[in-house]
Amino acid sequence: MTEEISLKGQSEKTIPEEERNPFEALEEKIGHLLTKYQELMRERDKLAAEVDAEREKRIRLEKRMELLSQDRESVKIRIDQLLHRLRSVDL
Repeated sequence: MTEEISLKGQSEKTIPEEERNPFEALEEKIGHLLTKYQELMRERDKLAAEVDAEREKRIRLEKRMELLSQDRESVKIRIDQLLHRLRSVDL
């Protein structure tokens, strides 16, 4: 006959051996799951930081591209002005 488990704070000695092993296995699985959860949380945080860094890099590159486009347009206008001046000169 198996012993009853008392909920009044008695030690594990009242738990029969055949019931103790499943609890130990459950505790081990829970410990493994918690460890894996923490690893995944760290990995998520790392990936989030990388995404933020790439987002900032993209924003900087878009601003640089806009400035280069403005510079290109400015150069185009100056070249057009110079060509117009050259055409107006009588050779």
